[in-house]
Amino acid sequence: MIDIILDPTQKPEIFEEAYKDKTIDVDWVSLYEGYDAAVDWPSVAFFDTLYELNPDTKVILTVRDPELWHKSVSRTIYEWPGVDESWPKNVLNARKMARVIVRDGELGGPKNIVNKEALIKQFNDHIEHVKSVVKPENLLILELGQDRWEKLCPFLGVLVPNEITYPHANKGNDFSDLLKEIKALSSSR
Repeated sequence: MIDIILDPTQKPEIFEEAYKDKTIDVDWVSLYEGYDAAVDWPSVAFFDTLYELNPDTKVILTVRDPELWHKSVSRTIYEWPGVDESWPKNVLNARKMARVIVRDGELGGPKNIVNKEALIKQFNDHIEHVKSVVKPENLLILELGQDRWEKLCPFLGVLVPNEITYPHANKGNDFSDLLKEIKALSSSR
């Protein structure tokens, strides 16, 4: 999502239109050209399509306590707190795309956020779906807040870094600060 917001060559409207109209012919290979991985939204909304194009890819499925997931979604990506029409156009375009795909699409709309049980079921169903689709040898299930380099690095075929702390960023409580940083970076471009 950060690249869609900060990189002026990114076109969030392509994802938005592809989500709204499944018959649109999207050149997914070109859209992801230059990337070795896809993380988070909007890519997760196109998981089946992207996986079908790359059936031998490695998939890292991050999981966590569903209650904590719901709490985080409710405070962050669901509404983009503090973002208004005074923000840079690239941020507003990304927010519009996120509203179409995430809030109003995958999460069922503004009134559905209060339906915690349904959203948690959807969260759990997604996890089970990914587990059922991805070849076991290509799937790593990574427990947020518990698993670290020692589990991730062997799966990726790289050495565990000795002097690099395992990243712990993008927490729900930090989301509005992250948005402010994004605004500052966007305004300076």
